[in-house]
Amino acid sequence: MCPAMWTYYTKRMGPPKKKDRENIEVTNFPPIYNDSTSKPLKQDHRGKRQTVPTTERLQQLFFSNSLADHGPLERKINIQKKTEGRSKASRVKVNEETELAIKSHLRSHIQQRHLTTQTENSNLVEKDVSSQLRHQTFNIKDQALSALLDLGGHESTQVGEATKFLQSLAALREEDEAEQGRGEGLEGKQMVASWAESSTDSQTSLLEESVTAHKVPAAPALTEGVQHRGPKILTQSDGTKIQAVAHGPAKQRRFMVYICGGYRDTVTERQALRENVYPRLYLYCKQRGYDFKMVDLRLGISDPISSEHHDTVELHLETLKECQKTETANFFVFAGQKHEVLTPPVRISQHAFESILKVVERDRKKRSRRRPQADDELASDSQSTITQSEAGSSFARQSTPDQADLLPQGSATMISNEARVSQTSLSDGEETGLARGWVDLDRDLTLLQAWYKLDENHVPPVYRLLPVSTHHPDFLSRDAQRRRRGRKAWRTSCRQLWVVLRRSAPEALGEEEASYLLRTVLDWEVEQGLSARSPPEDFCHCYKRIIPDLLYNLRSEHAHTYIDLLKGQPQINQTHHMAHQRLIHTIHRKLRHTNIYERNVGWGKKGLSPKHNRSHLFYADRLCSHFQRTLTSSLNRAMEICKMKDSFDVRRRAASREQMQEEILRHVRHGHALEKRHVFRQDVLREIRAVVEAGPRSPVLLLGEPGWGKSTTLAKAALLMPDWIPGDVRVQLCFVGLTAESRNVRLVLRSVCVQLAQTYSSQTHISEPLPLLASELHTLLGLASAERPAVIVLDGLDELSEEHRGDVSWLCAPLPPHVYVLLSATTNSAATRDLQKQAETRVIYLPPLTPEEVTRALELRLEADSRRLQPQQWQLLRQACLACRSPLFLEAAYFETRAWSSFTPQESLTLPGDLAKLYEAVLSRLEREHGEHLVRRAAELISLSRAGITEDELLELLARDSGVLREVDALSSRRHLSAASPSSSPPSESLPRVPSVLWARLQRALGPHLMEVESDGTWVVRWSHAEFGRVAVQRYLHSDDSKRIVHADFADYYRGSVGGRHREVFQPLAWVLDEGRGGGGKRHVFNLRKLQGLPYHLVHSGQIMPLMDECLFSYEFLLHKAWGLSVLHIEEDLRAAVIPDKELLDVQVLSQVLLMSTDVLLRDPCQLASQLLGRLAQIVSQDRPVAPGDPCKYTHLHTLLAQCQHSSLPSLVPSFTCLLPPGGLMYTFIAGHMSPVTAIAGSHSGSQVITCSEEGTLRLWDLKLGSVVQTLSGGDDGDLPAADTLTLCLDDSLVAVTRGHHLQVREVSSGKVLYSESESLDVPMVTCASEGQLLVAFFDGSQMVKVFDLAASCKLLCCATIALESEPIHKDHSVLLSHNSVRDYVLFAYRSGREAAVFSARRGSVVAVLKTQHPSAAIQAVEMTSQYLLIFCRYPYKHQGDIIHIELFCTSTFKYQRSILGCGQDLISQVTVTSGGSHVVAFCPSSRSGVTDIIVWNLETEDHKHLARCPGLVSQGMCLDLRFCLGFCGGERFLRLWNLASRINDQTLTYNTHKARSDGTLEVIPMGTQCRYVLCRSTRHGTLRMWNVARPRLSGRAVRVEHGLFASTDVALARDLKLYILTDRGTSQFTDSPTPVYQTLLVYDLTKRSYVKRQTGLFIVPCPQSDYTMLKDQVLLGLSETRDHLILWDLDSGYIKGRIKSSHRESLLSSSPVRDRQSQVIATEDHRVFQLVMPWDRRRETQTAKRRRVEREAQREQEEQRRLDQEKFNVVDQYLLSGDQQVVVCSYYAHHLNVFCMSTQTHLHTLEDRGSLLSLQTASLTHTGGHLVLSNYSEAQHTAYLTLWDLTRGTVRKRLKNEPGICCVAMTNNASRVAFGVAGINKLKVWDPFKRKHKAISGYGSLQFGVVNQLFLVEEGAKAVLLAGELSMWDLNAGTVLSVFTPDSTIQCVSLLGDADNTILLGFSDHPTFVTVRLSSNKGLVKATTSHAHRGEDLFGECSSSEDEEEEGGR
Repeated sequence: MCPAMWTYYTKRMGPPKKKDRENIEVTNFPPIYNDSTSKPLKQDHRGKRQTVPTTERLQQLFFSNSLADHGPLERKINIQKKTEGRSKASRVKVNEETELAIKSHLRSHIQQRHLTTQTENSNLVEKDVSSQLRHQTFNIKDQALSALLDLGGHESTQVGEATKFLQSLAALREEDEAEQGRGEGLEGKQMVASWAESSTDSQTSLLEESVTAHKVPAAPALTEGVQHRGPKILTQSDGTKIQAVAHGPAKQRRFMVYICGGYRDTVTERQALRENVYPRLYLYCKQRGYDFKMVDLRLGISDPISSEHHDTVELHLETLKECQKTETANFFVFAGQKHEVLTPPVRISQHAFESILKVVERDRKKRSRRRPQADDELASDSQSTITQSEAGSSFARQSTPDQADLLPQGSATMISNEARVSQTSLSDGEETGLARGWVDLDRDLTLLQAWYKLDENHVPPVYRLLPVSTHHPDFLSRDAQRRRRGRKAWRTSCRQLWVVLRRSAPEALGEEEASYLLRTVLDWEVEQGLSARSPPEDFCHCYKRIIPDLLYNLRSEHAHTYIDLLKGQPQINQTHHMAHQRLIHTIHRKLRHTNIYERNVGWGKKGLSPKHNRSHLFYADRLCSHFQRTLTSSLNRAMEICKMKDSFDVRRRAASREQMQEEILRHVRHGHALEKRHVFRQDVLREIRAVVEAGPRSPVLLLGEPGWGKSTTLAKAALLMPDWIPGDVRVQLCFVGLTAESRNVRLVLRSVCVQLAQTYSSQTHISEPLPLLASELHTLLGLASAERPAVIVLDGLDELSEEHRGDVSWLCAPLPPHVYVLLSATTNSAATRDLQKQAETRVIYLPPLTPEEVTRALELRLEADSRRLQPQQWQLLRQACLACRSPLFLEAAYFETRAWSSFTPQESLTLPGDLAKLYEAVLSRLEREHGEHLVRRAAELISLSRAGITEDELLELLARDSGVLREVDALSSRRHLSAASPSSSPPSESLPRVPSVLWARLQRALGPHLMEVESDGTWVVRWSHAEFGRVAVQRYLHSDDSKRIVHADFADYYRGSVGGRHREVFQPLAWVLDEGRGGGGKRHVFNLRKLQGLPYHLVHSGQIMPLMDECLFSYEFLLHKAWGLSVLHIEEDLRAAVIPDKELLDVQVLSQVLLMSTDVLLRDPCQLASQLLGRLAQIVSQDRPVAPGDPCKYTHLHTLLAQCQHSSLPSLVPSFTCLLPPGGLMYTFIAGHMSPVTAIAGSHSGSQVITCSEEGTLRLWDLKLGSVVQTLSGGDDGDLPAADTLTLCLDDSLVAVTRGHHLQVREVSSGKVLYSESESLDVPMVTCASEGQLLVAFFDGSQMVKVFDLAASCKLLCCATIALESEPIHKDHSVLLSHNSVRDYVLFAYRSGREAAVFSARRGSVVAVLKTQHPSAAIQAVEMTSQYLLIFCRYPYKHQGDIIHIELFCTSTFKYQRSILGCGQDLISQVTVTSGGSHVVAFCPSSRSGVTDIIVWNLETEDHKHLARCPGLVSQGMCLDLRFCLGFCGGERFLRLWNLASRINDQTLTYNTHKARSDGTLEVIPMGTQCRYVLCRSTRHGTLRMWNVARPRLSGRAVRVEHGLFASTDVALARDLKLYILTDRGTSQFTDSPTPVYQTLLVYDLTKRSYVKRQTGLFIVPCPQSDYTMLKDQVLLGLSETRDHLILWDLDSGYIKGRIKSSHRESLLSSSPVRDRQSQVIATEDHRVFQLVMPWDRRRETQTAKRRRVEREAQREQEEQRRLDQEKFNVVDQYLLSGDQQVVVCSYYAHHLNVFCMSTQTHLHTLEDRGSLLSLQTASLTHTGGHLVLSNYSEAQHTAYLTLWDLTRGTVRKRLKNEPGICCVAMTNNASRVAFGVAGINKLKVWDPFKRKHKAISGYGSLQFGVVNQLFLVEEGAKAVLLAGELSMWDLNAGTVLSVFTPDSTIQCVSLLGDADNTILLGFSDHPTFVTVRLSSNKGLVKATTSHAHRGEDLFGECSSSEDEEEEGGR
């Protein structure tokens, strides 16, 4: 039967068969792919088919791509099989002897045929093609026949040979479809329970029962399926309302790419990718905010057999599965022509292994029965192949008696002879299988029994491959040479085991299952990679490298590296080659050809060596380029990047919000993961529930020892809180220490506040400083209600980092109602002690697990993992867990038992009963298995890292340890690798010196002790529990010096001192992506690992000076940290750098500067350079050595400010100090209100204040405690939404609230309204008297006063009308009241009046009138003390203006006592007296400068001090105690607090009355011919300052100052360094009516400092200063006396040179169109309103109505024409003069503008617009006067326009419609670009009228267009300079804001130093210093912009000395 079934026709042997479909025998030939590398086919001589030369066909056949298609006939058969199905035969049971006989007969037949074919085809090159193809067919059928003999691998009953024989027919035809029926993988069992607080990854066994089923799975059985299943996030349907719950798995911003290929033959390709492509792709992803990781576990090692426990396959597949979670191309396989390194299986099922043993034993018995007489001969033949081993070489360790019992008889002899087996017999197993004796079979049996032992701990039992060190103890030797010798011996054993299994498994299991059992690592990877996700083309790619001429170079010494050869022979190993072809076939079958890239490369002298062969280098470069393009294209599809065109601060806030939300979601997901693993602690949950249901007003603190399950218990409690508490419960969850951000107290508190704000007040902006967050937390908690209670769960408070010393004081305040706080901490920790000391906490102690819980937990875990333990092992585990009954110990102890097998000797098993000792044992085991130095170094790095360490950091820092490198050389066999591949180039510096597989294997061995979390924008590994880190530190880091060394290594890594090339790629401060003009500028992704890690490790390593140089005083580092994180992180670094015993002045000054600029830098960190220079420039410039060689006072500030000039980001930097310098009295913030504060009042005790916000909430503050003690919320009927003033009365029990015309009196305790009045027509002004019992209300605008008795329920005592001699001048806020009172006396006055009065509240009348001592005095404020009545008066004082005096009157006699002088610049808005009456504090906000001064008078010593100055205008303030001076600015939610007592005795702050008032700059005038000089007019009349802008050393110093040159009534004009003064104002007598004129001209030469001309007899009409313009040739342009025309005065002669008038020869609007929509209006009934006439109305209109309508329209047009004609007599409103002074445009409050020519003094054009009033308020004129752009509003169309006029023609050139709210406009010189600002939307718009382009640029967050705005265009319209409160520069082409400069005071004036220059000239309102602002850059643009100012010479004697020149050159 067998020959008939296997008949085949070759060379026409045998009779032909009939062409029956079912009996056709087909010879299948592998196809030859016609790819780009194949040569064109040739026609043979018959012309029947195309052929190629024989040699080429042989090569193509040998290196064919696939065997997927075997011809059309085969395809037809496959189709028929799919449609008809497979025929089945009945099964007949046969005995075992018959089965073995049939199998032996068929095997002998196949082997004989195979030997015959091998002999005939010994020379592959010279034989015919058909012979080669037949040989291929034989191999294919041999494989099918091997599958036929699949008898031992099934668990079903045995059947007859005939039945299986018939079933094999279909299997023979379906060889190519055999693997399609395989499953996707075995489902692992889900973990039942886990008790540790840290997350653990299931470590299940690989190849569990891998050969027990007929349908072979496609991948090893792992715990999870292929598809990623994220943690289940509970939603509302689950019964919980945890805040910020995510739906679905978290989308990681990380891409992981898995690279695999041959261990040796693809080294060149994989190294090229790692060296060239990986840095570029890493940078590409980082620039877009994604993390990138390229995983190559083969890099740096030569084979997969370097593991003690044979976990290579599991490790590779687990890593591959992790990579496959990436939503992009994640699997790349590189295939050459060499098969993968062969490894024996790790586990074999019991049935399969015993079947294999059965076959081996049968063959041995059969061989011994047939030839018993030839045993000695066979033995001698077998022994002839054995060589002598080295002396003393033995693989057997010193075994115990029990171990000896485990080994079978004779195994010791077999193991000792393994190394002596001939390598030739291992090359081709099929050859040696024909001549094997019983001795060889006996050795095979002994080998299997020696290396595989039955492990009954597994359910079901499996045979497990023993650890390598069992028989090769040198494998784990610490000696490198012995370790290499052990590895070599183990490599030999591997080959022997594989040959034995390959020889016996096909017969025992079948070919299919045998192939599955003997899969290589690459086979597993390909199967998993191509089958995990569908379609595979979206995720998988394959690169095939073919060396066509390799066949001719088999004798090369390097050929074995790239193809499988027989040992010692230049012949191809057919067995390995066919296995490799099956792998290629699998790839082609599962992956489309579009994803398979074939590359041909020629052979070189050294194989494939890009270093020595240029073509190989080109091949590597092309491969890398294609790989990068392929992966980049896939990455782009997966990335979610939106081009943001918003300003940088808007983008930064959006990024910050996104990071915060991601951080919150991480904690929520972690909480859900922990909750699922909660099993026990039900009694603790019941106790927590009882406390919660009781409604505690204090936090609940859960205490326990480390590892006792606090986190899982809190997570479970958080989930159950909605079931325990009624209402819509909101849970805020945070696990401290989960990420780096969650260890910082401030960030944790902000996260909680953000969650609360999202729940209760979504519109609220959350602060960032810690004190403000603490106050806002309690405010937000107060919003919780019974319907929406709040729950805060904080776990692990003892994990808080040291930035704020673990401050938990914000948790110690009493909780508001409906707020529940659950906390956890370790017993006896610092956080626990602080909480128990400062707050009333309810403590719940976590008890240890009960013995029953321990036993049950272990049983559940064993059941979940399908494992069991031997009785002695179970007893050992249970006793250890009972000794330490913590969940963490259970988890760690159970993980250790996973390595226990049933045959593990009991005496070798140890399990300490203490957690620390257990961790010590774990580390000892890891040291033995992975290397002592490697484990020690890795544990040190992880333990001392800042919240974790990345893999790249770990690998680089491991390489710094010489011991680790020595172990790596032994572990990874680098010497062997270099010897095996001498042609490959040596590893590059960019390649890791420590192979990543070593760390991956160690990470896997650590198991649950290590966890991977996302932190600092990347993924880090950290200890799952801090206890493990503590044990590691105690074990390895015994001293502080050893810790500092590790921290120093971290610091060196971040500084770039560690690692090879590409440091700028992996360790920059930020990854920058230039998105071009259309993308919104540059995108920055900050390297948070470096920004936070470098200062941290420098501090902990004690490197203070590098910390100062490279971090704290490195501008770029500070800039990136302030932008990427916040300025508060910098302040935390500065506090960490403080040395207790050493004073660092630089650190102190920098801390003060950052504190002063915190508000600005939090909003816009890019202003760091401007803030530093604006505050420190003067201090640093004055810091010079006292003597040559002496050090400067400040060491680092000089370098820092020099770096600010060359910022990597564009920044507007001032030339000198223009902001408030450090050293003044600083204020702190008090937060609590969620909306801006509107009113404040203080109690008479001085320690409490009450405030009100816009939402109507009243808060009572205790200033000593610094917290809110009472909150009154508005919302009831009659409640006021906000308050204008507040007054505390009746011992602070009542508060009087006023709002407009409303008055209320409310109880402070309950908020109940006792009195309300809203019918008054006047505004009430209230105060109290008689120690708060009487409320006195003065009504502003009238003379009525009401007095209420608050003790008698607000009874009205009297209502009086009072009158003083002087009537009030002001209408609003005219009444001035004293806040204090003496008895029932109240002091009041009228603002700016001359007298004050004392009002008796009980009498209801005035008892005394107090008059000022000077008739010109004006009262500004009044106040009272127990001794004095204080009247604050303003007096005229010298030429400076006014001065404040305080007049003191006696409270008993009301007589004048004395006066206290003040200063001349005090603008008092509010006055308060301290509770002791010794000091008067006044708030002096200046609307001109935008700054508030706080001044103090001592009433006894009459000392007057200016104690504090702050930016902003303080609206209200109070100071009843010098320690607590409070105030707030309009629109702020915070209160500002000053401690005046700290500076009250500082005599340097005493103000001198005779000190000149500080002035500002009124006007900045560049000198046209002398560009380096700028003249500044001071706000003080007659003062001028000349500045040299070309010399940086002169910044802050004027080269010339002139005082008293002109009076306030004079006009001073400057031009060409001369000052023209119009003075001597008189009256002209030559006109009909007297006309005021200027009669004298004074010309002052600023260079000579003298008057050079005085001319009298002039008659120049006076005009405002702005209406005069000084032209060249001493010609003055001004307006006439009637302002109807322009006049030119010749100042040389003093006569009028000409008059420029408008000429109207025709009607003003004769040429303008008249017919528009006004012609279609008709009158309605009231004859005043017109409406449109529709067509149907016209059809019904009568002739009479039509005639009347036409008459009315004509009359209306005549009236309108008459009105417009009259506008020609309007006066000139203003005029614009062109830059070249040739064209002037005048506006007239009319519908027209006039254009005049200055040279001809003629009227050129009249610009007319009938529907719009034309004004020059928002207009711009080009330099030559050719174009005018202005905004106008069409009254007819109700539309706003921006109109561009052509002044040369007098017509409209372009018009932009619908542009309302234009507040400023600028235009280029050629009118090609117009920019204008739009108020309301706060945008800058750009219009290119001639290109028809129009775009809007979003403004920055604080941009507010006001009344006065200025806009300039520079660099030919490429950039714009805008002054709108803040100074900003815009890039109009890119559409972004380049930089912003926020001043402390108001910028009075701004100008440019030439149109092409970026130098901006600023004048401030509060100080006279002239400041230039330039755009800094790291490319040296600062110096380039000053080239325009360097023209000319120094004219004022400021030539620098040699020292100054050196300084200037250095700058």
